[in-house]
Amino acid sequence: MATPVTIIAVGTPKHVVVIGAGVGGLGAALSLSRAGHRVTLLERDPLPATADAEEAFNAPRQGAPQVHQTHGFLARLQKELRDRFPDVLEKLHAAGGLDMPGMAAFNDDPQPGDEELTVLIIRRTTLEWVLRMAVVAEPNVTAITNAHVASLIAGDPVDGVPVVAGVALDDGTEHRGDFVVCAGGRRSDVPALLRPLGVDVEENIVESGLMYVSRWYSWPGGLENLKEAKLGGDLGFVKFLGIPGDAGTLSVTLAIRTDDKELRRALETEDNFDRACTLLPGPDTFFKDGPLEPRTEVKIMGGLLNRLRKFVDADGNPIVLGFHAVGDAHTCTNPLYGRGCSLAMVQATLVADALAENPDDAFARAKAYEKKSHTEVEPWFDISVMMDKAGSDPKGMTLGTKEDEQAASPMRAIFVAAATDPIIGRAFARFFNLLALPHEMMSDPVVMARIADVMANPDKYPMPETEGPRREDLLAALNNEETVSA
Repeated sequence: MATPVTIIAVGTPKHVVVIGAGVGGLGAALSLSRAGHRVTLLERDPLPATADAEEAFNAPRQGAPQVHQTHGFLARLQKELRDRFPDVLEKLHAAGGLDMPGMAAFNDDPQPGDEELTVLIIRRTTLEWVLRMAVVAEPNVTAITNAHVASLIAGDPVDGVPVVAGVALDDGTEHRGDFVVCAGGRRSDVPALLRPLGVDVEENIVESGLMYVSRWYSWPGGLENLKEAKLGGDLGFVKFLGIPGDAGTLSVTLAIRTDDKELRRALETEDNFDRACTLLPGPDTFFKDGPLEPRTEVKIMGGLLNRLRKFVDADGNPIVLGFHAVGDAHTCTNPLYGRGCSLAMVQATLVADALAENPDDAFARAKAYEKKSHTEVEPWFDISVMMDKAGSDPKGMTLGTKEDEQAASPMRAIFVAAATDPIIGRAFARFFNLLALPHEMMSDPVVMARIADVMANPDKYPMPETEGPRREDLLAALNNEETVSA
């Protein structure tokens, strides 16, 4: 069995209160407890100690409804687990998690680094269950469920900077600590928590304009049956993704515009959702041999936004001490791109690193943590906003003028080339898996030379024909009006 990576606490061990037992909160609790610190983990949902992954899947999660949506766990998450928590990664595989190689299209010419481009195929609920079992096994962790945080406890300001000294629950119980980690997810109202302490958190919110419609099924197939499968696609009016999970499961998510009420009404019914899956080129792969056994009802999820919260001033100095936000409570990106869990785990480890580097200096710790988050996490907010504006899929951009079309042609060609060009394909795979930021990709002269060649000759990379029904045809089929024409 893999040996946990141990970080020896520097200075006096701290008591840390962690709000939220999602991926970010569990990652923070594990990082901090294994560094020798005492952790009190507060989770608003009941989340009893479950005996197996199936009970975890069936447990209600009012505080985190997104756990039952489709999740793809990017290579960056697996890298963080492999580097920090190899024993947890081993247990995830033992629980049924599978590795999907990210460079399978270029297997004929494997290159160093391809082994990093592996995504983890597993249900979000199973991932959190394994993490939770690892956390509660730590002797210096106290996990409290059904704990609803009502407010923060103010400490004595330091040089005029407000200080958080703990949290108060809605039943009046107080949990004080050396600092608080807030991992309450995308729904956590961090500004409202901090406002009574005189802290004004700046927020930048950009709506994605999308909503999810999802359902889980039993699917006995395995990765060997996915070699030729197209797991997802984008028809403009609907984006779709089908991903298998552990224990013979499958989730399918259809992303539609929030203002497309007619399509939403059609897809909310279980029969129509199943019917749509058989008509879209991607999900239809799983239904080719007939209906699948549903595991859940159709699940709707809105609020798919990009949001960035600032915890430092213009000079990079913290506006609050004793409080660190991680994951979606800090930087939230459109979940369509699957970045949330990976970025939450990155920030969970950054908190532990900042504490190890600044054990007894809350100001320096907050400054170091926010500086690292600014470098490693916040750029993905800007990238998500840009990708949303481009329609998520640059190959499918709809542009108004001839000049716009001419300007977009080279960009489309690059995305087409990435499917067959191993240099561009590997660079894009590292980017989409959070292993390289755009400026890192563009600093590679070999990659840029290939991109320049494609941009100079975009006609060599024509757009493939769009496969799939038109919106009106899909709606007609769901309303039993006529047969879909692809």
